[in-house]
Amino acid sequence: MKEDTETLAELMLHAEQFCSKVEAATDKVAPVGERSEVRSKIGQIRNHLASLQELFNEGKLSIEDAAVRTGFRQLITALLWVAYYARSAIDYKTFRRLVVIEHGFAYLLANR
Repeated sequence: MKEDTETLAELMLHAEQFCSKVEAATDKVAPVGERSEVRSKIGQIRNHLASLQELFNEGKLSIEDAAVRTGFRQLITALLWVAYYARSAIDYKTFRRLVVIEHGFAYLLANR
């Protein structure tokens, strides 16, 4: 497995963990209106992750693939929206996970 594929798969795992932590936290803290936005965006994220997982299963998860780059850009945008809507529920460690995801993707783009 190529290094960029391993990194992308790891970023996908971090994204799922981020969503799980935010979901658990927002049930208790977020205002009712923002909870629906968070759930909607997390649904979008999980759809993006499912698409990326299919590419991984087919052996096509590579930063060189335009579909992968697009999928990750959309994933990161949705993650940023979740962080905005759930800002009252996110702790430092959870936010740091988001920063790591974004930085990892930017690093792969810069070094391709």
